[in-house]
Amino acid sequence: MPSRSVLILSLSSIGLLLCSCSANDQGRQSNEREASDTSSPPDISPTAAPGVAFNYNYEFNLPDERISATQEAHASACEKLGLSRCRITGMSYTLDQNEQVTAELDLKLDPLIARQFGKSAQQLVQSNDGKLIRLAIGSSDEGEAIAQATKQKSDASAQIAELQQELARAKAGTEAHANILSQIQALQRQASEQSAAIQTSQAALASTPMELHYYGSGGVPGFHGNPVREAWHTFVTTVVWMVQILLQALAVLVPLGILAAIVIALWRTRPLRAFRRWLAGAAEPAE
Repeated sequence: MPSRSVLILSLSSIGLLLCSCSANDQGRQSNEREASDTSSPPDISPTAAPGVAFNYNYEFNLPDERISATQEAHASACEKLGLSRCRITGMSYTLDQNEQVTAELDLKLDPLIARQFGKSAQQLVQSNDGKLIRLAIGSSDEGEAIAQATKQKSDASAQIAELQQELARAKAGTEAHANILSQIQALQRQASEQSAAIQTSQAALASTPMELHYYGSGGVPGFHGNPVREAWHTFVTTVVWMVQILLQALAVLVPLGILAAIVIALWRTRPLRAFRRWLAGAAEPAE
């Protein structure tokens, strides 16, 4: 019996150990999956919020030689959607003196396809050996702004109707008539401003701005810029600095040398030598 009990306890311990190892493996695998997903942005759907206008700002890092093709591919994808769903509002490509490439593409998209277009743009960047380095999604509650502007416009219209009735009863040319007319004009301006605000908010809801920024890597993996070009730039700068210092030194020393030569030449002329002898004789004490 004791041996049987020991055997049962041993088997139980082995089973518990295997279960714990399996749980640890599963936890490790889940952690690894989470770690592998850190390079991807959160999969959210902001367009599901009614009355909210969104704007997207993507920043990508790519090899310099892939930026132009990627930008053109994104622009072509927008053009294929048609002007009613996607419009290009800005485009730039810059190559600075250090061979650093930056580019930008500004779009306005149909809100229903904006998020999916951004995902497709990111996948295209990844297929060109690039990656997403920043994603910012901004928003504004245009639905609430429209509701408030509509209410204020309705209130102004109601007040205008009441004042117009008072204006009809007031005697023309009196101060009361003028005051009522002034109030009506102010309310009409207020109603016009609210109508403009409603149109602006509706326009913001009708299209979604998207900015795609592209940043190069300098052309050499592991370096922010091109090390060979930077070294050559430093060498040329150093040589130019040394030549500049030499020229400045010559600009100071040459005039001084010329002046010294003139003084020495004058010092050795016959009149000055006679004058020096005279001074020497005058300085001797009389006998």
